[in-house]
Amino acid sequence: MGKYGERIEAADHASIEQGSRLDFSIEFNEETDQLTIFDGENFEHKGLRAALFPEQAEPEVTLTVAECGEFHNLGEFYENIPTVEEAVAIWKQIPPERMNGIPAIGINIHTPGTEAFEDVGIDILSGKRFDLAVLEYIPDIKNSPGAMEVIAELMAKLPEIEIDGDMSKEMEVKVWEKRMPDLEPAMQLAVELDCFAYHYDAFQHDSGFDSMDDSIPLVYDILKNGYTEDLEKWLNEVISEEATPEDEERAKELLAKLAEYKPLAKTPEMEEQNYNMVDNVLNNGAGEKAQKEENRKAQDKPAAKPSIKARLAEKKAQVAGQGREQEENIKNKQREM
Repeated sequence: MGKYGERIEAADHASIEQGSRLDFSIEFNEETDQLTIFDGENFEHKGLRAALFPEQAEPEVTLTVAECGEFHNLGEFYENIPTVEEAVAIWKQIPPERMNGIPAIGINIHTPGTEAFEDVGIDILSGKRFDLAVLEYIPDIKNSPGAMEVIAELMAKLPEIEIDGDMSKEMEVKVWEKRMPDLEPAMQLAVELDCFAYHYDAFQHDSGFDSMDDSIPLVYDILKNGYTEDLEKWLNEVISEEATPEDEERAKELLAKLAEYKPLAKTPEMEEQNYNMVDNVLNNGAGEKAQKEENRKAQDKPAAKPSIKARLAEKKAQVAGQGREQEENIKNKQREM
């Protein structure tokens, strides 16, 4: 505008046009990473991060239950259910003979300060299946830690329901961890060991199994058959490998639990019956010392460290072989009689 008169700055022009309504200034202190904001009347001091990324209210995650998942206005519909237990109880109480539609449980996310019509929701359970595939099209739910936590708890409470879509390993770990209170002690310990194996080294954990539905029963079988030495060896290796303080502490806790859980090692008659379960050596008796010596020499040889899954798979195969040997021995004795 210098062509038509005295040149002025944009801020001065705004002040002339709008008066004090546009009095505003921001000053940044590099040493303290703090902003000083003046709005014409008051000064406000903010950290740079707080100014650029203001905190938002935590979304509220609730559940819904519909007698008719296709059309929620047909039949009974319940919303704003705060807990998974309540939602499951309501869902189970819907009489199966009703023909209004397929009963469903849904997830709903409400952001405080917004209208209800802006909520994000979807039926995650419909009839007898969980629809995880639909989450690919609803990032607001898939990327919400609170919503995914609720979905994991819902799946843990209803293990008999089929799952459509792929479940991430992180989600699978959450579901199994939430199932633990309802499991027997041996299965609880198997879940703890398998989940720790995943948290400690996810790559090795996934090297031999597609899902934890395969790996956890294997660990459970190993525990029930009294083969805890490989598990103890692996946990001791975790500690000796200079793991993080958290992993080291967790490994020590699991070692203590393994020391308490040795059902077959505490049964002396098992060794007398030559079941070979206690010391993991075939054919207890005259050749036992020689076998132990061979095992010791083999352990002294340097070798690549196998994953815990490889060890457990090998151990399960050995257990299965011993089981067949026992059956043959019993059959032979029966024939002799």
